[in-house]
Amino acid sequence: MKYTLITFLLMIIFVGCTDPVRIDIKNYNNQLKYITPIEDKALDRWNSVSGKNFVNDNYMYEALDSFIITTFGDFIDKLKAIQLHTNEVKELNNLYIQAAEKQLDGFNMMKESLEKHNRDLMNNAYKMLQDGRDAEKNWASKLDELTKAH
Repeated sequence: MKYTLITFLLMIIFVGCTDPVRIDIKNYNNQLKYITPIEDKALDRWNSVSGKNFVNDNYMYEALDSFIITTFGDFIDKLKAIQLHTNEVKELNNLYIQAAEKQLDGFNMMKESLEKHNRDLMNNAYKMLQDGRDAEKNWASKLDELTKAH
């Protein structure tokens, strides 16, 4: 009886520690710690040339062309390179990639709108950027849900 109880308790501990989704989430979070600062740098630069910090079209264009777009693209490449093992976490990462790609498309559209001096295109770029941010919030919510479930 004592042996059975010990075996049962060890199995519970072992099974609890080997939830593949839980392990993959931990791995995912550890990898994100290294690449999200790249996203932060691109967004910080964007925030420094947009909204209340807007100076002029040329200043914004230069920031997009020389730093924001390439840095954000690098961030997406690193997101795509994350090695994951469970479908749940792979799907989660795909949501993040899609959100980031929407934002990158918005940055590229913004750059094009500045080149063409096209305000309609600029408005569409701002909408795409917002859609990307909303999709990223959705990703964060789903990550939280998955983490709580495992």
